[in-house]
Amino acid sequence: MQLARLIYASTHDGLAIEAVDRILQKSRANNERDGITGALIVGERSFMQLLEGDRSRVAACFMRIMQDDRHRDIRIILAGDVENRSFLEWSMHLINASRIKEEILSRYLIDGQFDPARMSEAAIKDLCQALSAGDWEKEAA
Repeated sequence: MQLARLIYASTHDGLAIEAVDRILQKSRANNERDGITGALIVGERSFMQLLEGDRSRVAACFMRIMQDDRHRDIRIILAGDVENRSFLEWSMHLINASRIKEEILSRYLIDGQFDPARMSEAAIKDLCQALSAGDWEKEAA
């Protein structure tokens, strides 16, 4: 198996939490079946998703995503082979951008917004590394 990582960004029309939950449930079931791990970061009007697994299975997963009309303006940020997974424990972890600690998120905001489609590849890699290291979530109020 050749381990691959794919990171993409897309926009959405503003999804209710129930719709995001449905995406997450379906993604987790598919990813567990296919041996894919990763994270889905949801912003106010954007998605950023990192997928890791067998190259052919990640490609098939991404093709399904491309057919999903909830995604608009899909942009591949990074795709390639890797030695190790960043998100080994997560079949698909949901990260709400508003829950990321300010000291982490503020480094990646563009015009005050989380907009992964406008972030550089280096910034995306850095953000993914910060999230995979853990301790990124704000304390509950």
